[in-house]
Amino acid sequence: MALARLCVVHQSFLGRALFRHAEAPGVLSVAYKQSVAQQLGLPEPPKRPLAPHVRFIKDRIEEFNKKYPNLTNQEVFAKTLDHWKSLNSLEKSKWTSEYNREREVYNAVYKAYVQKLSPSQLESIKALKRKRSEDKAKRTSRRDKKRESEDLGKPKYPGNAFFLYISTLQRGDSTGKEFVKEAAQSWHSLPERKQQVYREKAKKMLEEYHEELLQWEAKMVQKGRLDLVRTNQLGGELRDGIRGRKKQN
Repeated sequence: MALARLCVVHQSFLGRALFRHAEAPGVLSVAYKQSVAQQLGLPEPPKRPLAPHVRFIKDRIEEFNKKYPNLTNQEVFAKTLDHWKSLNSLEKSKWTSEYNREREVYNAVYKAYVQKLSPSQLESIKALKRKRSEDKAKRTSRRDKKRESEDLGKPKYPGNAFFLYISTLQRGDSTGKEFVKEAAQSWHSLPERKQQVYREKAKKMLEEYHEELLQWEAKMVQKGRLDLVRTNQLGGELRDGIRGRKKQN
């Protein structure tokens, strides 16, 4: 079990490293790095002016970083935001007045921008924004469900032979990209008989994982948490009912 946990930790690290350093990102990730206008091949709309509190934080964050050198970026941000909240209306007026002036300019420029677009282009923008919003909601739901499953003790996938092998290596001072590259080279240079040892161990761990997963899913069914169970593990009528509810949602 200790080996399995260690392998899972390295698998998680390796997955993040591969994602970060992939040289040919998928179409989906590229699309979401683009703005709506870029994805549709349209001119970029004018940028909204920064909200007053965002302006304040942007202006003061460096000052607060120097004031609290031992705090994390998130903690410094929180302190800066708290300071903004403590200001009275008069103290905030500098930032709100500047925002209001820029907002008036933005509204005029944005109105002119929209007038240059055709009805079909406007509809395309609305449709893409709606799709992005729906996709984001689905990703959030999957992430929340994954986190909840982990909190409820769902077994973690142990990974394949290579993941098992990489769990025996020391990263040292290597970057994530270097570590993965060196590990892959080292793996491919191993004699077949040594690779087979890891394959056999990985096979055994995978069998144990499937058994533990079935037991966990049985508990979830008993608790009425059918939404956390793989549909193909349920009985016919129950499975069809869940599929029907998923389609409705």
